[in-house]
Amino acid sequence: MKALETIQISCRWNEELRCFELSGSTHPFSWVSPLLAWHEETFYGTMIEIENDIVRLSPWQALTWFALRPHSRFSAVEWADEFTARLEAWANHIWNDVRERRFLPDASLWKNTGGAWNEAGRTRWRGADDDPDPFVATWRSLAIADWLSRDPELRRLWGEIVRAYPLIAAQSDQWTGTEEDWLEQIGWLGDRPPFTVGLRLTEPEKDGELWTLEPVALALDDSVIAPLDRLPRAWRPYESSVARAIHRIQAIVPWLGDENESLLRELSDDQAWRFLSEESVKLTEAGVRLLLPDWWHDIRQAQLSIKAKLSPSVRTESLFGLERLSEFDWRVATNGIEWTEEEFAALAEQQRRLIRLRGQWLILDPALVRRAQALMEKAKKEGVPIHDVVAQTLLAEANEREEAIDEEIPIEIDVHDQFRALIRQLQTIDELPRANVPPSFRGVLRPYQQRGVDWLVFLRRFGFGACLADDMGLGKTVQLLAYLAYVNDTERPNAPALLICPTSVIGNWQKECARFVPTLRVYVHHGPNRARNDAFLQAAREADLVITSYPLAHLDHDDIKQIHWHAICLDEAQNIKNAQTKQARAIRRLNGNHKIALSGTPVENRLSELWSIFHFLNPGYLGSAAEFERRFAGPIEKEGDAHKKAALQALIRPFLLRRTKTDEAVALNLPDKIEQKEYCPLTAEQAALYEQLVNDTLERAKAASPFARRGLILQMINGIKQICDHPALYLKERQPRQLVERSHKLEKLVELVEQIRANNESCLIFTQYIRMGEMIQELLSDLLDERVLFLHGGVPKPTRDRMVEEFQAQHASIFLLSLKAGGTGLNLTAANHVIHFDRWWNPAVENQATDRAYRIGQTKFVHVHKLITTGTIEEKIDEMLEQKQALADVITEGEAWITELSDDELRDLLALSAAAKGGA
Repeated sequence: MKALETIQISCRWNEELRCFELSGSTHPFSWVSPLLAWHEETFYGTMIEIENDIVRLSPWQALTWFALRPHSRFSAVEWADEFTARLEAWANHIWNDVRERRFLPDASLWKNTGGAWNEAGRTRWRGADDDPDPFVATWRSLAIADWLSRDPELRRLWGEIVRAYPLIAAQSDQWTGTEEDWLEQIGWLGDRPPFTVGLRLTEPEKDGELWTLEPVALALDDSVIAPLDRLPRAWRPYESSVARAIHRIQAIVPWLGDENESLLRELSDDQAWRFLSEESVKLTEAGVRLLLPDWWHDIRQAQLSIKAKLSPSVRTESLFGLERLSEFDWRVATNGIEWTEEEFAALAEQQRRLIRLRGQWLILDPALVRRAQALMEKAKKEGVPIHDVVAQTLLAEANEREEAIDEEIPIEIDVHDQFRALIRQLQTIDELPRANVPPSFRGVLRPYQQRGVDWLVFLRRFGFGACLADDMGLGKTVQLLAYLAYVNDTERPNAPALLICPTSVIGNWQKECARFVPTLRVYVHHGPNRARNDAFLQAAREADLVITSYPLAHLDHDDIKQIHWHAICLDEAQNIKNAQTKQARAIRRLNGNHKIALSGTPVENRLSELWSIFHFLNPGYLGSAAEFERRFAGPIEKEGDAHKKAALQALIRPFLLRRTKTDEAVALNLPDKIEQKEYCPLTAEQAALYEQLVNDTLERAKAASPFARRGLILQMINGIKQICDHPALYLKERQPRQLVERSHKLEKLVELVEQIRANNESCLIFTQYIRMGEMIQELLSDLLDERVLFLHGGVPKPTRDRMVEEFQAQHASIFLLSLKAGGTGLNLTAANHVIHFDRWWNPAVENQATDRAYRIGQTKFVHVHKLITTGTIEEKIDEMLEQKQALADVITEGEAWITELSDDELRDLLALSAAAKGGA
């Protein structure tokens, strides 16, 4: 039959056959279909790969197609080049071998290439006759491998052969010798020797002696092992194979041969190490049997550790102010055996890889030895950070090992009894020496507060930073001021202390300093007119305490860093909880003899916040941020690892002091009620509104009748109270913007309530203004995601009763009340915090409101907070109440007394202080 079309094909080889139609004018599908229509191996042309108009055939597919020519009778094929034309003849040559099963494993290909077989193995194959072209051998081997991998039955049979003769499928470049040797070795030939030649390595009896290497004959079933010069009688007919085996071993490992072309019989330690670690692998791959010492397969890398014993000459008194320790007696431990420095140095000089200790052979890595020496030298030169010594001692007591600087070489520090006594003191606050507060401190410390001062002073002596994390209301401020008074009296430092705090509490700190340590010279670095450059340095050096805010610690860092402070104290230290902020980084760069952090909540959300505070207090003590996350934060937060949690607690306990109101030792020393004033500055917006209202009212009052004057002044007083609460209240804004940012008093309220709720406590909040109460209710509900009750005059009695019941049943924890509606007649003992957001200026009325919580039935300590804006009429009237009890009797009559003041008296009472005018 005459073909209807002629297709010209050209092929190229690259581990597979790539064919394309010469003209390139037609898509492969148009010519593949007739050419492979009857080709079973490609599933009739459906199981092929086509890429860029090129058809790709596997070696077996190509062989069967060229040999069998299963294409359509309607299509004629022409070979477009000489290589493609020869493929047909070569395929027939290979096909004849395959069809007649005339192929053998090929020793030369097995040695040189290893092959590319998959499940069928890596063995290479050759034909029975000489090949017409070197390419044929490659094609044959790959095609047979491809064939075995495709046919399940052949693959099963081949698997049985490999299991019987495993070396046939092994890939190695270590084979030397004749093809007969190889076929004999893999077990392909029937008349093979009943033994194989191997090597036996025997260790020396004493350290430093030579190793013995002996060639031996091993029965194929391992039943007999015989020296080559004493072969069993049945093996002697095969003695000719012994010489070939020895020659093959020498070819694989040339250095094992001696001058007489026999094998070395004695090896040094270095030669034995090389033989065991390198050459044994090559010999095994080549099929050489090896008898190695039993311990070799289980041998362990020698574990090195450095032991540093604190010298007895280092006494506790000499540790004051030290950052690093360098007086240690050094030793190196190797798997339980200790070496002196001199002994270890001698071992290092020998650079031995194999050592025997207590009858056990170990691998000793010279690089590890050099690293151990370098670590010791560095520690001797630079010293060991004292906080590392403390950390390791604390963790040892918690059964937790300190992570080494070098993970492979831990440094174990052994301290003497006196240092352990110091650690015990750090862990037990009651055993600390007492720091007698000087008369310059005008206050009385409760016993637990005195212990807090003792603790701060003790840590200062050794240069350890301290985090005072007492519960709110237990007097962190008082303890810090007593500490500063003690340091000023006993040390007479030549530099001031620095206190960094939120802007909203700067005024509060000023007041507390004046109250408790009136002799303390305080410079407040704040406001737009604050001193800069040399003026700042002059003002700071003339002070005992410099107070500034967190934002200015960053903005004015260049000025502040010029002074080496005798102490750097952070109030509300959670402000540096994010270690990566510019503010936190700037504060960490400041220099001081002692660092203190005050925070009722050192951890608000994540342990990384604790790390950030400790990195300020004791840099490096908890490792880097990444190390802390990997070692503690991750296991504790993600896995709830109790062991890691206990270890972290052991580390931080000496440097973090937290007492709560429920602690027995604290509760016994607490009064039933404590009142605390929280001073808050005005924002710039509040200050401007305040001054404008006062000036306008006083100007209008000049021309007004006495009656009208009184009305104007009372109206102005009400407006001032609203401005001090929040500008939006005074401006009657319906949807106020930036609620918290515009009032430091509201900011302080939020901070207090967040701390109260963090301690799972409840509070009452009193305000005179319903609109202010609504703003607070909405704000706190959103921020805390919990229900906030608000009782005012417009609430019906049934609703009012339900609110009281709900709060007393602890179904709600925040209760807002207008002073008139909630100031009397209610029993709200579920609360243990009372916050007066604005002042009534009538102590009796305020006390009645406080008594909603502080009354019969109250079993908890009650903390009263009075919020006062600094530099305003609020602060001035509060001072009057404190200084002149007689005035209190006048004020209880109401605010009418203010209207009777003269213009000058009124202006003095209402005028903003210079600091208040500066705003935020």
